[in-house]
Formats: sequence, C-alpha cells, structure tokens
Amino acid sequence: MHIYIPTKGRPESQITLENLGTLQKHTHLVIPKSEYNLHKKYNRNLITHNKEGIGSTRQFIMNYAIKHNQKKVIMLDDDLIFSTRANPDKWNLRPVFGRELFLIFKRLETLLDTHVHATLSPRFMNNVHYPLTEKLITPQRAVHAIRPDILKKHNIRYDFVELMEDHYVTLSLLSLGYSNCMITNAAWDQKGVSNADGGCSSYRSLELQEKTSNKLKDKFPEFVTVVKKKTKTGWNNIGERVDVRIRWQKAYKTGSSICNSN
Repeated sequence: MHIYIPTKGRPESQITLENLGTLQKHTHLVIPKSEYNLHKKYNRNLITHNKEGIGSTRQFIMNYAIKHNQKKVIMLDDDLIFSTRANPDKWNLRPVFGRELFLIFKRLETLLDTHVHATLSPRFMNNVHYPLTEKLITPQRAVHAIRPDILKKHNIRYDFVELMEDHYVTLSLLSLGYSNCMITNAAWDQKGVSNADGGCSSYRSLELQEKTSNKLKDKFPEFVTVVKKKTKTGWNNIGERVDVRIRWQKAYKTGSSICNSN
C-alpha cells in the first residue's frame, strides 16, 4: 500500500498521519525541501520536492509513483479524522482506528482493481447514503485512491489547474468513461476549517479561485457551470466566491457512451 500526504507549513500539526496508526509505515509526507529539518525530528517518512501549489505537488506524487512502478496510490489531505458506521442497521458513525481503519484503506485500495479512481465519503451528509455501503460516480475530495498509469496514458495532470485539481482529474476520468466508487459506510472529516493556515491558504485568493473556475468551464463546457457561492463556514470568512457546479453523472454517461460506440 502506498499512501501519500502532501502538506505544507504544518510540521507541528499532522492530524491525518497521527490518526493512521499502523498505516503510518505505508505513508510518506510529501513536503517542500525547505521544511525537511522541521519534520525530520519527528522520525516521519519524508519525500521532498521544490514544487509550488497543490496541483503541482499532486502531480509530483504521480510522477514519483510512476517512476517507482506503483500501480495504486492513495493521497490524503493532512487534516483528516476517520469514522465508520456504529451499527450496520443505523446510519450513525463512530471514530475508527487501528485494524478497522487498516481494513477500510485496504478496501479502498482493492476498489482500484475494478475502478481507476475511488474515494471515501465525507462525514457531512453521509447519512443520506444509508443503507448503501458504496456509491458510483461521485466527486472526490480529501481522499483519493487512483491509478497513476491511467492518468499518464491519457495525459491527465493535476497541475493543469492551480486550484480544484481534484475536480479536474475526477471530471477528466469520468468524461473518458472511467467510473469511480465511493465507500459510504465509512467517512472522513476535516479537523479544522477550509483555508486554514498552511497548505493552499498561502496562495489561494478570490482571483485565483475565479480564474480556475473559468478554466474548468472552458475545458468542460458541457459539464461545468460557473456560479457564485456564499461561504457559510471555513475559508477564513472569505465571503462570496466564484465556484463551479459540476454534472458528474452527465460527464460519466457521455464518456461511457463514447467508449461503447468505439
């Protein structure tokens, strides 16, 4: 199992890594070279780079995986906690650690035998998926299981956009007819708020958010609509922003119909 956590500016706070337990031995933090000494004292598995921005960092991870012949990769945001259904007969969730968490990640990895990309449900609105344990054709955030070789085959790169690189890659794969799968009887949650210090907050701006939204629309005009959204939580009270609304199901149906006609 190959797990990577891209992170920047948070050497003292590695929430995801701390919650992975025995999975830590399969996990590398992917950090700027300038932060190496700040992390080294914690005896973490480290890979350094000199890239700028999360899209370029994720692409660095893909290139690294391809170079080392890694067929399956899991990328995680650095501020996650995990949960699972407390009872198969109810939607309620409880914290999950240790062996149970290992089995969830093993299941996520196994999904890549039949799907090019897979993910874990966010805790927010997870109850609407009950009693399903898996769901097809969904957006992917924070947890990304993926096949780097397929991205290389189609020249799909995380660094195509400066922000929302997860949306771009997921949409690119769906529009080519590659279904994805989300585990729904377990979930991730973000401990903190969007745009907290460190990570993307060092360069994310309203202007860049708008530029990226329009770039996604230009790339996928059939599936992406640019909208304005008011931020209710997180984003350091950034207020109204330009964002996107994506037709995930339509993208996959279009992609799969093209594949079937060839």
